[in-house]
Amino acid sequence: MEKSLRAESKRQKRALSTAVKVEGYRLRKQLIAEIRAGAPGGDSFAPLSMIQRKRALRTKPVAPLTKAIRYHIPSQDPIEMQIGWTGPKVSKSWKRIAKKQQEGYTVSVSAKQRRFLARYGGSMGRSKYKPFFFVQKSTRQFEVPARPIMEPFWAQNQARATKNITRNYQKKLRGERI
Repeated sequence: MEKSLRAESKRQKRALSTAVKVEGYRLRKQLIAEIRAGAPGGDSFAPLSMIQRKRALRTKPVAPLTKAIRYHIPSQDPIEMQIGWTGPKVSKSWKRIAKKQQEGYTVSVSAKQRRFLARYGGSMGRSKYKPFFFVQKSTRQFEVPARPIMEPFWAQNQARATKNITRNYQKKLRGERI
């Protein structure tokens, strides 16, 4: 009797762990797609500066923060899941970059950088973006706006994630494939 109770308890823990992993993977894929679309959690990112818009037109669009998104299950009892730039496989520098992007930051502008931007703007020919490359001498810093990612994403998906974990757990206990 005791042996069968332990076996059933183990089966339930494994089913719960699987249900959480399946939902973590689904949330990870959804977060990547929403970041690439520029609106995690339905909230659009702050618009890019004119300089960055011009750069984006010249190069292939990249969403580098999506490369380091993971889901991580740090504990099994009680079961806990983290999503985003978390876990042992994500480096400290990725975590730092993601935090800066979400909080916003200030970049100082040197005279050398102002000259580079002016040279680049001067070589553009006739372009509607050209005036934005000529930075005033009094400009000492650029403000990069905060781009919240995890808070709006989790606010939008928390209830659904809980329902999905419960549904997947029940399916797994019934022996169905999830």
